[in-house]
Amino acid sequence: MRQCMDADNLHRRLKKIIGQVQAIDRMVDEDVPCEDILAQINAAKSALHGCGKVVLEGHIQHCVRDGIEHGDADKTIADFTKAVERFANMG
Repeated sequence: MRQCMDADNLHRRLKKIIGQVQAIDRMVDEDVPCEDILAQINAAKSALHGCGKVVLEGHIQHCVRDGIEHGDADKTIADFTKAVERFANMG
């Protein structure tokens, strides 16, 4: 699976998200207003969604394309549908 996605980009994004989550944790201890904490949680969710798009794009460009060209197209489409459903349920 690693070869089907931009791992460097994904690692960079995930490290940033880890920093965001740690900052949210500190905000709780520092008695930051709830609205500010919620804004940061929303930003982290958005960043995770961006990671999901990177993974899904890589899946389409490599796994799906290869599965259709060299494998079982019906199974590949079913697997892709499942991946999209999982991604859509992230919200």
